[in-house]
Amino acid sequence: MSAPARKRALVLAEQDLDQWYARYLRGETPSPLPYGVHALEQHGYAVHGARRDWTGALGKARDVVEHRSGVPIERALRGWGRAAEADLVIALLEHQARFAALLKRARISPYRRVPLLIWSCWLADDVRRADSAGRQRLLRQVEAADLITHMSRHETEILTDLGIPAERLLTIDFGIDHHYYTPDPLVDRDLEVLAVGQDRGRDYGTLFAAVAGSGLTVDLVCKPENLAGLRVPDNVRVQAPVSLPEYRALLRRARIVAVPTHELAYPTGQSVALEASATGACVAVTGTRAMADYFTDGGTARLVPVGDADAWRDTLTELADDHDQRARLGRAAHAAVQQRYNADLMWASIAAEVDRRGILTPR
Repeated sequence: MSAPARKRALVLAEQDLDQWYARYLRGETPSPLPYGVHALEQHGYAVHGARRDWTGALGKARDVVEHRSGVPIERALRGWGRAAEADLVIALLEHQARFAALLKRARISPYRRVPLLIWSCWLADDVRRADSAGRQRLLRQVEAADLITHMSRHETEILTDLGIPAERLLTIDFGIDHHYYTPDPLVDRDLEVLAVGQDRGRDYGTLFAAVAGSGLTVDLVCKPENLAGLRVPDNVRVQAPVSLPEYRALLRRARIVAVPTHELAYPTGQSVALEASATGACVAVTGTRAMADYFTDGGTARLVPVGDADAWRDTLTELADDHDQRARLGRAAHAAVQQRYNADLMWASIAAEVDRRGILTPR
């Protein structure tokens, strides 16, 4: 008996998937494909990508169009042939879905026929920030999608209020590469407090207010723009972003990983918090509504109220003095990643839901 035919997935991503895989072979990325989407190959899919390599006049024309429209076009255009043969198009992240979704909305082949899955991150927060015209523009850019994933239950109401039917939404447990981010019992945890992150959700102002004059030593890895307008306390050592192997090494050395964030619609900071958890580090995070989907206070992490510098100071000081609590939280968080918050399980659940909902077009 012949093996069943593999389902074909076209991935539209900012990264060139061939180049990404080459970097993976050199040890520069944690997984063969971005966000662990290669895990779909364990569920009957052949995963392909579309390159971004227009140069010269064509590249300049692309840049002008993308800058003026705010819509990436090259991935969807270069993926045209593969889309005609695909069973599913997966956009990583929502901005890469915009052109394919607009073509699908206009009923232009091949995107008219093939189901579109948007693996989103910032969509709900963009909706929450937008004015009425901006909301309508965002809706037009995604409403043709057959399935839109999001990373916390908190976002569902925002997206349904925008006008996306609930049956086209799927809340997922975001997962990290737990094969790459692992404990190393041979490494001493010699960094008292480590903070890492450069996205728009980081709240380093509150962290600085908390640790200034505290006697704690904090190592912070971020971009200079993350610190614009802030005075860095003397006990905070700042360094520029590092490579992923160096980042993993820092997580393994940290006694406490602090993830201070603002309240956004999505669980900002979850990548660092879960990657730190995977190494067995003790994690302290801002207890936003979205992050509460991933951590329980006193169970797998310490959750600190939004913008509360005094609570951050008390929490970090307590953890710094309590080895047993750090060890207990680190073990529990590591187990949670192994059992729930990893990319293998995330994509397995997405594949199962695509099948359950009958999204794939029968051939």
